[in-house]
Amino acid sequence: MSEPYLAPGDTIRGRWTIDRELGRGGYSIVYLAHDRDLNTEVALKLLVPPPAAARVARERMRREVQVVRGLSHENIVAVYDFVEDGPWSFILMEYVAGPDLHVRVRERGPLTGDQAVRLGRDIAAALGTAHRHGILHRDVKPQNVLLDPDGRYRLTDFGSARLDGQVGVTTTGAVTGTRDYTAPEVLAGRRGDARSDIFALGLTLYFGLTGELPGNDAAAGSSEAGSGHRPRQVTPTVPDWLDDVVVRATAASPEDRFPTASALDQALSRSVSEAPSPAPRCVLCGGPDPLGLGLCPACGGDGGRLDSLVYLQRPSAREAQVVTESRLASALPTVAVDAAAAIRGERPLFRASIEGAERIVEVLGRRDLPARAVPIKSAMTALPAGFFVMLAAVLIAGTMAGIEAAPSLRWITPVFAGLLLLSARRTATTPLVSPRVRVTGLPDEVARPLLSALAELPPGTARDLLADLTRMGHSLYDRLQRSGDSRNSAAVLGELLVASASAASDLALLDANLGRFERQRERLAARPSGSMDALARCERARDALVQRLLEAMTVLGQLQGQTADLEAAESGLADSITELRSESEARAAAAEEMAKLLK
Repeated sequence: MSEPYLAPGDTIRGRWTIDRELGRGGYSIVYLAHDRDLNTEVALKLLVPPPAAARVARERMRREVQVVRGLSHENIVAVYDFVEDGPWSFILMEYVAGPDLHVRVRERGPLTGDQAVRLGRDIAAALGTAHRHGILHRDVKPQNVLLDPDGRYRLTDFGSARLDGQVGVTTTGAVTGTRDYTAPEVLAGRRGDARSDIFALGLTLYFGLTGELPGNDAAAGSSEAGSGHRPRQVTPTVPDWLDDVVVRATAASPEDRFPTASALDQALSRSVSEAPSPAPRCVLCGGPDPLGLGLCPACGGDGGRLDSLVYLQRPSAREAQVVTESRLASALPTVAVDAAAAIRGERPLFRASIEGAERIVEVLGRRDLPARAVPIKSAMTALPAGFFVMLAAVLIAGTMAGIEAAPSLRWITPVFAGLLLLSARRTATTPLVSPRVRVTGLPDEVARPLLSALAELPPGTARDLLADLTRMGHSLYDRLQRSGDSRNSAAVLGELLVASASAASDLALLDANLGRFERQRERLAARPSGSMDALARCERARDALVQRLLEAMTVLGQLQGQTADLEAAESGLADSITELRSESEARAAAAEEMAKLLK
């Protein structure tokens, strides 16, 4: 791309006259042009892909324009039209006369705290509008942030984003953005969501404040503690509160970041960043444990009556015990307790409800740890026969010795045997992983669909989002109940949680269909373009649904931290319920269309 494709004075369709080149990307060149009809300056983005990819790239650009030109926001560079002229394909865009953020920082040095706040709020507002339309940018970076002469920061170039139908002409799951600013979960092959764009914006803020990226591990997105990056370590004048905002925005785990762009904007507007409390994890699978029971619903933690015990099957030989010990250490790495009695089948691993115990047995079985569930009232039957033989021997030998040697001490033997029996029963009913009492007061009509969905959802975005909503929701529900809840907010909160459970199940189905499409990509790509349109609608429905769940999480965070007007936050709850339910038909239609395509 070293030679010019278009020269000053060249005219496109007799209307747009090239003035000069503005910049170049991987497969594009941007020109400043004069629109003769409107007598104004515009930017023309010329596509120059490799010949083999030209047809697909042209379709990608067409789809980009169809979606992005529907976005209207003062902090988004407007996209007007898709233009073709012979062999050339262009995107016609608004011209912004100012430099990009990368050039601005290189020429004039890092931003002040106030300037960085303006940057963050402007781009967060732009992303918020895009995310509400189910559109992810996927390539937020300083080069894509333009400084308008009026002082506004403007977000441009959604070309790397998978917009609407764009997934159909790009590689699903591929890294489409700039690696230095790409979120860790995307680099790991997961589908990104709004929080991936927030990570990139956090790094953009870091660059704006320091003039550099946070070392060679920027793409990994982790500091030593995995908690994000601190610009204050490079630029000591960065305010503490702003440093905390950047740390949270660049957290390695999506769950630890701001859930939405609006939440980041609020943090920047009030000069405080309220980091979420660490989410409890399941000791068995490491997944989210929203009720703090020690076990997640998928592994048997359902908060019901703890009337069953789960024991390992006693290994028959010493070698088998060694293998079981190794497998148990792998399955329960966080349990630092002597597990010898549990390995021998004399001490239970868990205490759970009847249904929960059955799921625990299934989970352990998949890890080659045969186990069995025993009602707590029958715990003594779990003790090995050898124990009862030993107990009988003690009674007989002690009684005989007492009769022969000291008849007055015959009572000692039964007492000693009784103490042995009590100790054995205590061991037989005390699980290796201590159960926790559920502290939530969620009514059954709310708890049942939540726990059912959490137990059935596969690991992934849907389960993680629902777990976070459940954790925040049950804590908030209890607080509302204790405060008297004169506004009946608890009932509205319960409706939101139930609607979220249904939406999470829809999200898991959409993700499963998108995964199936990727595995059949080559076969389906040969079909008419209608298959790409179906894929586009499925992807769009998926991203929009994730955004709705993240917005619901933001509203709960506002209520939980008392950082928003109560009446406004409660209105947000009602709006979230309406949006989750109103889009259910669209989600179902997209899933059905994709399912037919994959037959």
